[in-house]
Amino acid sequence: MYPVQSPRSYLVFDFETTGLSAERDHVIQVGLCEVVDGRARRQSGWLVNQDVEIPADVSGIHGITTADIRARGVSPEKSLRVLVNSMRKAPTCMGHNIHRFDVPFLLTECRRLAMEAPDCRNYIDTAALFKGRKLGMAKARAESHQDYANRVLSIRVAGLRYSIKTCLAELGIELDGSGLHDAGTDAYAAHLIFEALESVR
Repeated sequence: MYPVQSPRSYLVFDFETTGLSAERDHVIQVGLCEVVDGRARRQSGWLVNQDVEIPADVSGIHGITTADIRARGVSPEKSLRVLVNSMRKAPTCMGHNIHRFDVPFLLTECRRLAMEAPDCRNYIDTAALFKGRKLGMAKARAESHQDYANRVLSIRVAGLRYSIKTCLAELGIELDGSGLHDAGTDAYAAHLIFEALESVR
């Protein structure tokens, strides 16, 4: 497990879903990357057997089909329980664009399944860190990571992109892009982005 109060240790999470709406759509894949002292120690992930059909155009993005989640997915209750327990054990959590995407899905799943949600306000968002660096915008001392992410990511700048693929390319990180849109690979990629940003602080 993690060293106590280690600032270089964290849990990265990522979701693949049936769509873009946290209220209407569902999490169908969870990816985790456990990082200890700046190094990825363990990656894990699983499919979630939600009682829904995955639209063909969505399957075309991440490659997950309804047949996949029926055959190999765990129950939504088990998935959420494992995820939330992992989050609560971690010194902190992070992910890429989580405050605009993954966290809303997490909170909705907790409401649907009547499970207490973790406090996500200070989960670190690597998309916000990357874009904030480009814009010269730092997080204020008393500002939560959630408020910082919402402040930075709400600013529209023509041509300024912050997808995982863009961040990897601009930071000179080599990672096979064919694995992106897999929750486990995306969680690992967010770890690499964070460490690259930390190295140039």
